[in-house]
Amino acid sequence: MWLRVVDRPGANVFAILSATEAFSRALIAGIIPLEAYALLESARNVSIAYTVIGVVALLASFAVPLVIRAVRRKWVFSAGCLFMVVAPLLMLAGAAMPFVAALQFRALAVVCVNISLNLYILDYIRRKDFVTAEPRRLAFMGVAWFVGPGLGIWLYKTVGLLAVCVPSAGFAVLALAYFWLLRMQENPAVAPATRKPPMPWHNIRRFALQPRLRLAWVIPFARSAFWTTFFVYPPLYIVKTGGDEMLAAAMLSGGQGILFLAPVAGRLGARYGIRRMIVGALLFTGGLSILAGVTQPAPLVLAGIFFVACLGSVTLDALGNIPFLRSVHPYERSEMTSVFRTYIEMSQLLPAAIYAGLLLVLPIGSVFVALGVLMVGTAGLATYLPRRL
Repeated sequence: MWLRVVDRPGANVFAILSATEAFSRALIAGIIPLEAYALLESARNVSIAYTVIGVVALLASFAVPLVIRAVRRKWVFSAGCLFMVVAPLLMLAGAAMPFVAALQFRALAVVCVNISLNLYILDYIRRKDFVTAEPRRLAFMGVAWFVGPGLGIWLYKTVGLLAVCVPSAGFAVLALAYFWLLRMQENPAVAPATRKPPMPWHNIRRFALQPRLRLAWVIPFARSAFWTTFFVYPPLYIVKTGGDEMLAAAMLSGGQGILFLAPVAGRLGARYGIRRMIVGALLFTGGLSILAGVTQPAPLVLAGIFFVACLGSVTLDALGNIPFLRSVHPYERSEMTSVFRTYIEMSQLLPAAIYAGLLLVLPIGSVFVALGVLMVGTAGLATYLPRRL
């Protein structure tokens, strides 16, 4: 019976696998902004480092489809897990350059794991089941992101960096072992090709020529930009304005804990329409981000604002990828998935570059205003989603 279940992974299997690899990243997510501020010495330097890391990860994301066609995606997923092992171990050096290298390995791990895992999901989950499977996967990941950041900061303060980095590497090894236990087969459409595969820029052109795919990219880009900002700049604001590090930990864990509500968002999307839910979530989160930037409140109030704003972002987590999953053609899943998931690297690259420029002349609150404008603008674009998505 177990082998029959393993031979045909379903929503629960992907949820467990996603939660395991997410816990590896979540444990060190909370201490990254604290280590970054200590080693790089300013919010502007942190933004510059993230910009460089985003450029490298973006280039890598276009190379992954070529690698998948050459060596199969199971090796790409495995490489991503190994990168997640290397990243926290490099952080143990306690110096600026190894720390930046650790962030780069972590970004590359996300590229490899995300692309290959999305392809497996497209192979094994039926199109009509996306609206329930994706929220369930996010709810499982919510356990990791609820416990991980706060636990990581607590261990960092009470025991030390070693107590965070070693378990982080351990969960990456566990995810790799579970993946190989599953023995998932690959769709022949994305198996190694006998003809020369298309170049990345051809995939970009093909993606850009499809209006639904363009719109499907913008929505998760805005959502990912929120989470990228959330994990770096609110904690920096709290520390700079005299707040306690554990307040930042509570905000991060609490915000991620809302992922438990992802299945509720899925049911609401099925009942009221994905389009309506996405537009409302973007407006809600964007408005609160602008409020935080304009008022620049006390650390506790800012933590509360961003905690509430996570309600909208979690709704986008649950529903934001569905426009792409329902629009991409089966025969070009590998190529279009590689282009689509560049929203992750671009959400690190573009906002970080903009924030670095803003922080030259403006306080850190300007970052929150810029984020809010992006979210509200994306809400306007999301109104063009088909009503019967």
